[in-house]
Amino acid sequence: MESYFKIRYINRRNHEELEMPLEKMVGILLSLEMDTNFHIEALKAQAIAIRTNLVKNPIVEGEGMIEGWEKDDENKGKIKKAVDDTQGLVILFNDKPIDAKYHLSCGGSTENSENVVNHRIAYLRRVLCEHCKNNIYWRREKDFTLEDMERLLKVKFPKMDIGTESEIIGFIEDIEKDEHGRVKSLRVAGEKISGKELAKLLNLNSTRYSIFPTGVKFITRGKGHGMGLCQYGANVMAEMGYTYLDILKYYFTGTEVRKHILPSIKKPLYGKTIIIDPGHGGEDEGYKGDTTGLLEKDLALKLSLRLKAELTDLGMQVHLTREEDITLSITERIEEANRIRSDFFISIHADYFNSSSLKGCEIFHFRKDYNSQKLGFHILRNLKDKDIVTRGVKEGNFYIFRGVSTSSLLIEIGYLSNPDEEQKFLDESYLESIVQGIVEGIIEYYK
Repeated sequence: MESYFKIRYINRRNHEELEMPLEKMVGILLSLEMDTNFHIEALKAQAIAIRTNLVKNPIVEGEGMIEGWEKDDENKGKIKKAVDDTQGLVILFNDKPIDAKYHLSCGGSTENSENVVNHRIAYLRRVLCEHCKNNIYWRREKDFTLEDMERLLKVKFPKMDIGTESEIIGFIEDIEKDEHGRVKSLRVAGEKISGKELAKLLNLNSTRYSIFPTGVKFITRGKGHGMGLCQYGANVMAEMGYTYLDILKYYFTGTEVRKHILPSIKKPLYGKTIIIDPGHGGEDEGYKGDTTGLLEKDLALKLSLRLKAELTDLGMQVHLTREEDITLSITERIEEANRIRSDFFISIHADYFNSSSLKGCEIFHFRKDYNSQKLGFHILRNLKDKDIVTRGVKEGNFYIFRGVSTSSLLIEIGYLSNPDEEQKFLDESYLESIVQGIVEGIIEYYK
């Protein structure tokens, strides 16, 4: 693993920010995230999961992490071995680092991602896990009074009094009262008993009584969100003789573990994948400029080819839905995007509004696609820095957004109906400014 890859550590309490070598940060987080008394193979598996997440997102926020690491000499040897023995290894799915989720104890089975984060992740599938059965989190109890429940949940339970009818199914039910409110009979744990006998056995003041709860007991099994690596399960698997590779492949479905080349100063986008979609093409000309007759399909392709060249030089893997003047349906574009499974899908277009002076670049993202929204803001800011008129980042409900399964943007680079803007599109330096604005926005997003 290249030594130049650094992690940005932010300590907000001390207003401190510094860079740290990747492997050192893996060791620091490993000492914090897993019991250092665990088996070395479990610690190795956890080290790889941590490294994978750092490669995917090289920013860590915390307080006192480094200071605590420097003082901890007792477990440093074991932590260092786990990190050194797995140096450079990350978990990959389709050649890209995964989001390596982990938790303390799954309680019998891990969880499918869509049941936790509302979308399906192919490598976060439920697996059975009896390995964590005997840990301290297998069964835990927690009691709450009704007042606690009201306060914590911000709800109000019905006011209870002597006239309230209440049963606790399976415990106390089938309560029968006479016309004066005295309990004639009831069923306790399935056994029928008279109201009079119950009052005598419990030393109640009379048979005119009601039953209602004063608290709730929750019994939990496991600890954490349940996705990915079960730490206690990993430890038991290690004790049974499984290696860290066995453990990771068991908990992360369909993945592989190997060394992964990381971004460098010269190749800051290495390992990232993008699909650029030049709008229209072939028989579908798109809009046509009023002054010079410039076609949207030609402008989109020209800009996309330049984008590909720039991004490729920076290490990014770039796919174009078309590299020449051919007709492509939206369905074909969607199928190509979903086949490649890139980090982002960006569609390039130009706009038109008849008899209008509208001008400027607009960027659209799908609803609740916050990654694309964030990327759009970075691109827009860099375009504005190059004196390109912008019209904001907005939510769009385009058909292609609904079909593409990855984060998507649609960029309208300007208006062919505006004579000034149409003329600028013929200026090579202006097009280069647009390309650089988009490229610098992408780099800024990944930083």
